[in-house]
Amino acid sequence: MSCDDIRALLAARADGELGAADSLRMDAHLATCSACTDAAVQHDATVHALRQGLRAPGLYAKAPADLAARVRLAVQAEAGMRPALPSATRGRSAAGSPWQRLLGWLITPSRGLGLGLGAGALAAVALGVGVFVGRPDTVALTAHDITASHVRALLGARETDVLSSDRHTVKPWFNGRIDYAPPVTDLAARGFPLIGGRLDYIDGRPVAVLVYRSAQHPVDLYVRPEAGGDTDPALRTERGYQLMHWRSAGMGYWAITDASADVVQAFERAVRGN
Repeated sequence: MSCDDIRALLAARADGELGAADSLRMDAHLATCSACTDAAVQHDATVHALRQGLRAPGLYAKAPADLAARVRLAVQAEAGMRPALPSATRGRSAAGSPWQRLLGWLITPSRGLGLGLGAGALAAVALGVGVFVGRPDTVALTAHDITASHVRALLGARETDVLSSDRHTVKPWFNGRIDYAPPVTDLAARGFPLIGGRLDYIDGRPVAVLVYRSAQHPVDLYVRPEAGGDTDPALRTERGYQLMHWRSAGMGYWAITDASADVVQAFERAVRGN
């Protein structure tokens, strides 16, 4: 790892998000580089001070006793629901939707609003939880995770686990490592030579990543089973990286590169055989 790599990974180290291999490489570098060691110590001290500051009692306020009832009425009015039953009969009422049950758990008076939220923060959570739980933007979350994975691979010098331009070498490497067989295509004739492949984790499960090149730009193709029918390719930008997502034959495909949008679009056409 270079000094630039170390500085870029200090935040991930402080948050405990580094993988074992990156942690070992960072420790080895810090053992021989006093400048990076000083930067790491200063960064850790800043993070520690910030965390201590966020625990200050002055940031928290005791909620008024009637907050639970007021929040329930506000949520019911927003959703067009009937008023809550009296406490004597509430236990015999229907459980309600999942987000309503979560809301009830958050603001049950016996818990003393014990999640450490102030009155204003709790009200915001209560009013927004139905929207968030009911309609999460899973595509945006996945795009964020794939971008973070792509950047980690480049910074951590772990671009590939299997280094080969032969698809008959790369495809069998995944056998026994994941529970599906990703299609591996030789795209050298279309200007995207295969470099190799690796495993990564997206949404809490291992995912096959096929690594290609376009000139000096890496192009990663994340392939995993995805429910739903076939979809047309959709282009999006995340932190300056170009991503293309589509589904075909039960598989979801995510292509990402730091090159321009026309590169990832040409890559998508090559993968799809268009």
